[in-house]
Amino acid sequence: MRHLPFPLVCTVLAVSILSSGCLEKPPVFQSEVDQPEQPAFPQLETLPVPPEEEDFYLFSQRLVDLEVPTSIAERLTHGSLNANMRKFPYPYRGMLAFASDIDDTTPEEFAEYHRFLNTKEETPNGTGVGLDIGDSLWMYMCNDRPNITDRSGKGLEGVMTYFDGADPTKKRYANEIKHYFQKGWIDSMHTFGDFSRKNVKDVCFKRQLAVKAWEEMIQEGITPSLWINHGNEANVDSFGAYDPNRFSRYQAGDDPTSPAYHTDLSLKNGVHFVWNSVGESRYGQDSPLFPIRLRDGQKIWGVHRYTHEVVNGKNDWTWVPREVHRQLTAERLDRLAEQGQYAILGQHFGGYNIGFPFDEKGVAALRLLERYQDQGTILVARTSRLLQYAVAYQHVKSAVVEHIGETWINITAIDDPLFGPQPLTLDAVRGLTFYVEKPERTHLLVDGKPLPPELYQVNQADQSGRSSIGIRWFPRDVHDYSYQNQDENAQ
Repeated sequence: MRHLPFPLVCTVLAVSILSSGCLEKPPVFQSEVDQPEQPAFPQLETLPVPPEEEDFYLFSQRLVDLEVPTSIAERLTHGSLNANMRKFPYPYRGMLAFASDIDDTTPEEFAEYHRFLNTKEETPNGTGVGLDIGDSLWMYMCNDRPNITDRSGKGLEGVMTYFDGADPTKKRYANEIKHYFQKGWIDSMHTFGDFSRKNVKDVCFKRQLAVKAWEEMIQEGITPSLWINHGNEANVDSFGAYDPNRFSRYQAGDDPTSPAYHTDLSLKNGVHFVWNSVGESRYGQDSPLFPIRLRDGQKIWGVHRYTHEVVNGKNDWTWVPREVHRQLTAERLDRLAEQGQYAILGQHFGGYNIGFPFDEKGVAALRLLERYQDQGTILVARTSRLLQYAVAYQHVKSAVVEHIGETWINITAIDDPLFGPQPLTLDAVRGLTFYVEKPERTHLLVDGKPLPPELYQVNQADQSGRSSIGIRWFPRDVHDYSYQNQDENAQ
């Protein structure tokens, strides 16, 4: 408890004596009656924080109008890689994302399973798990196979694509896709569309479809950073793993001599990451990224994506929703945290005409993942956020200056070696965490501009025994963004 200052004690005693009538009250003059009533004597209030956070609370009051001392301003402009960074946002010890292909998914299926995955609403399958899980999009449909895509018997015409078929002048579920991208339930593209054909030589995709798709996406603010390859050999817009002696020899999206060439447009418009069709049986990765040099000379980040197990020398694919319980086990999640690793899990949430995609074992596995996040062990993030965080963590530059008992940290750059310096937006630096001796006396700046105190996250010592300070991760968003009136928007 804080002690009252001596002058305040004297004043309180004097007021008490007056109110008890021990002293004669002075006469009241008319001029005093006309004055507005004086406020009551201020009451001492307890600080609105627990005792262990009082130091930072008091320190943070100075941050509101913080100005960088001129004596250190110049030194704070010279950033370098910082060895004293925590790998993941506090308190998490690992990071996980689902990268789901949109194959054969209808708008109804999409809304149903994301309502369970992303919200805390009561659903027919129980309370949602409220995790940050994104999905992918298709712009076109040119598949000529007689697929049944849902339990009502819809064919490929019912799949959620932006355009109607392969005609960029007609829209199908454009409003839904735009809505879901804006709300974060879509954050990647599963190539430009489904171009699988019964005859793989009957190729449907041409560069002009890419031109029209990007014109529309840019106009509508749909700018996915992750590209996920798709399908059989007719999907020639795929790229990233071309090999004339392997199955991937059909990939032509990065070949400037091909009618399917588009990576000049796609990378310019914001695609920085690609899953290049190479599935992996390794679950956790120290980094989810590796550089790829494309045939047109550009470089892009390749993405490690867990897709299968190897059993008796054969691939046992686990990237189907009824196998999610094999992807999410306590043993796997514990090891991910112990190793301090990332995991990106391939999935096809809506790819089967089975209704709600998760059985009882799958629901239990997703609730297990929710508990691991709630306990501060594994951070679940949409794939684009995980990848952008990994780039920032690996390539952030900062300047650290000690000044009069306080630490000043200025993030000066995210120097992406493939795409160059990235804009220092708030979203780009969220989660970055620095080990410091006195986090309660540390200032955080981005590009020389002080962060407001509500973005600070002051952390106690973690398993390493070191305390830290970071920029708060994205607020948890469990709002139900299910698109309504779907049929009214199908044109």
